[in-house]
Amino acid sequence: MNARRGQAVTEFSLVAPLLFFIILSIVEFGRAAYAVQILDNAAREGARYAIVHGFGAQCVNSRGPSGPMADGFTPPGCWDPTGANVAQVVRDYAVGVGQSADLTVTVKWCETVACPGAQGDGDNGRGSTVRVSVAYTFRPVLASLIPLPSFGLQGDSNLVVNN
Repeated sequence: MNARRGQAVTEFSLVAPLLFFIILSIVEFGRAAYAVQILDNAAREGARYAIVHGFGAQCVNSRGPSGPMADGFTPPGCWDPTGANVAQVVRDYAVGVGQSADLTVTVKWCETVACPGAQGDGDNGRGSTVRVSVAYTFRPVLASLIPLPSFGLQGDSNLVVNN
């Protein structure tokens, strides 16, 4: 009887590390998939903010139009030329991914959906496209046990300005 117990303990000790590694790998993959979904949603909400706060937006609660103005128009003091308000909306929606400082948010206004160039070539006028990208470096929890590299995740959204 004792020989069978010893055999079971030996078999379990051989299989357990592999079993635990597979289970933890599934959990890590789930965390990464969750982070991608959060980043995509945050980019979509940032782009939504940008299209609603286009050229025709009014100043409300010190927030007004975001992005480069069409036709060189200079609006009142609530104008956000760099898209900092859009980036803040992205950071507000990226809850659960990491610290706000870990996110890299890029906002571009473009003439077309392709959005060439680093800064974009468009403005916040109706019909222009806004592209919001958010990048994050994912660090696996298993990296403390096994030397796993960190890797980048990204969320993007392109929407057409309608205000």
